Amino acid sequence: MKESKRWQDILIGVGILAAATFLIAGVCGLVCAIFMLPLGFRYESLWDIVVFFFWGSLVAIPISLVAEALPKALYALGKLPRWGARLLYLALDSFATALGLAVVDMFLESVSATDVSLWVAGLLLALPGLKDVGKDAGDDKTP
Repeated sequence: MKESKRWQDILIGVGILAAATFLIAGVCGLVCAIFMLPLGFRYESLWDIVVFFFWGSLVAIPISLVAEALPKALYALGKLPRWGARLLYLALDSFATALGLAVVDMFLESVSATDVSLWVAGLLLALPGLKDVGKDAGDDKTP
């Protein structure tokens, strides 16, 4: 009895996490699609946008982790100033996201994206993480 309750709790948790992930991918996808449409981004339905950005984000995770860690490490070692680390992060994370979206674009026939629209999406999705680059350990405001 306890074992089945545990599995129910796990499945409910996974379902909530999946729903939240698709919701976030949908919001990010819709915002990016607004800027990508004039640059040649084409899709068949709104669901295609959500799926495109969901899978694109998953594919880009390994490269995005390196793109985030490298500027932080170079800044911490004193090899880059704060503005240099942020600029490097912006370039690397934009490239990583654009690469992930380009891979998904090759396999998803209901979505078509130009290179410029992929770069714009990568840049838009890299901007929220920019504030974390160059932050010293003592800059954390939480107690």
